[in-house]
Amino acid sequence: MLLDVTTALAGLGLFFLGARTLGDALKRLAGRRVRVAVARSTDGPLKAAGMGLVMAAVTQSTQVATFILAGMIRAALIRAERAMMVMTGVNVGVCGLLFVATFDVRIVVYAVIGLSGIAMTRARFAPWRDQFSALFGAGLLLFGLGLLRQGTVPIAGLEIVTGTMAAISGHDILVFLAAALLILAVQSSSAVGMIGISLAGAGLFGPEQAIALAFGANFGTALNMALLTRSMTGRARQLAMFQVLVNLVGTAVTLPLLLAESAGLIGFGPIGVIAALTGDAGRSVAWAFLLFNLIGAGLSGLLLPWIAPVLARSWPVTRVEADAQPAFLEDGMLRDPAGALDLAILEQRRLVAHLAHLSAIAADPGDPAAGRVAMAQRVDGLLTLHGRIAEVLRDLGAADISAAAYERLARAVANHQRLDGVIHTFAELAGTLIDRLTDPGVMGRVSRGMLDGIDAVVMTLAEVAQSADADERMLLRAMTGDRAETMGRIRSSYLAAEEALAPADRGRLLLATNLCERLFWMLGSLVEGLEAEFEAGSEDGVALPLPEAA
Repeated sequence: MLLDVTTALAGLGLFFLGARTLGDALKRLAGRRVRVAVARSTDGPLKAAGMGLVMAAVTQSTQVATFILAGMIRAALIRAERAMMVMTGVNVGVCGLLFVATFDVRIVVYAVIGLSGIAMTRARFAPWRDQFSALFGAGLLLFGLGLLRQGTVPIAGLEIVTGTMAAISGHDILVFLAAALLILAVQSSSAVGMIGISLAGAGLFGPEQAIALAFGANFGTALNMALLTRSMTGRARQLAMFQVLVNLVGTAVTLPLLLAESAGLIGFGPIGVIAALTGDAGRSVAWAFLLFNLIGAGLSGLLLPWIAPVLARSWPVTRVEADAQPAFLEDGMLRDPAGALDLAILEQRRLVAHLAHLSAIAADPGDPAAGRVAMAQRVDGLLTLHGRIAEVLRDLGAADISAAAYERLARAVANHQRLDGVIHTFAELAGTLIDRLTDPGVMGRVSRGMLDGIDAVVMTLAEVAQSADADERMLLRAMTGDRAETMGRIRSSYLAAEEALAPADRGRLLLATNLCERLFWMLGSLVEGLEAEFEAGSEDGVALPLPEAA
């Protein structure tokens, strides 16, 4: 039993690691051409549902499909509403597993993990590293879920479980509730379905109880999905809750009909429908799963125009998500290269202004642990937007633009490289100091002093990026002067007092002052680059204050 528990724990860890790896790879792969291809393959309800059927055949799991689609939403590869339509197809598609022998995907999963893992470490495959990383993440997702099932499914085979299910076979509602609870334990609706088929084949379950088990398993899947995705936020959480809603809608329709038909209150319901399709009690389970999901997914898909706004209000887009989404960029903008360059530069200035969010977290993180999480989320959002801008700038390099526009493009590319360095260095410095901000001793004073100084510069930089004010620009140039001498004095004064700092903090101080010196140099370089763009772009309006969309 201990081995089963640790196997399940390992599976859960690999499941979430695979989701993170896949999501990160998808963000790096989320180029314009990929977004257009995904949009075309899901640009209608039937196409989206068809894509869901394909995903069901590959993943064999609504859980895996949900996490993959959540990663695609975060990477801006697919809109939340279209992902919800894809999930309607997934729900129907996975029911096919109960009609046929389940295809053992372990051979494919092992091959994907092995080959993609090897390819990720080989220099010759470097140009396709992100593609292999996405495959590796997807493989880990499936492998982790397989281990999770391997560790938990033995619970379903225990005599106490099968005996309990047989004992309550005469009570539909008890069978329903038992199946829902069993889903939470074994993490597999297919496994619970197989139990129902086995009990029905042994004559312990009739068609009525087999249907109740199938409905209960789907209701339990809703509870399980809500628990697995409780840490999600924004659009990803909306997708997860849509999947929960699909199962709740199916339950709200099918369970009352089943109970009413069983009590003789109606003459024709789920029992009659499935009896018309098959006389085999075991097959009744498979047909009940399909009927449930056709109703739940079908109604949810039809009601999606009304459901999506409710989900958006209930789990609104977070500020981090909103900042990561472009305000000025769109896929068709490259048809006008000159206008696209203007918009890319405006988006770049908007990104510079968002550095103030990092600064606010670093200067006053509240709880250090929560501050680290908030900082990581902010950095992830800023880098997502950085990647979208970089994609446009890269495509503009191959566009037909004038010599003057090409010079502006070169400045924008250089500024973008500087901005990338600022984000990463700021994140590293904040990670070094954030745990010491509440320290009443020397290291706390040094940490607060450094981050307060950086906060003043970044806040001024954000004002300049938004307003392009000449006086603010002059102040900013003075604030980002050479800080090497200042950092040297800080190191010397505090490191000389050996009794004031613990050995670990002495190393932390050395690293922090070096990072701070590098950050000020990068900020100064970024300020110079922005100043050059303001001067060159003042005639055509690029140096004007950012529009309201910022």
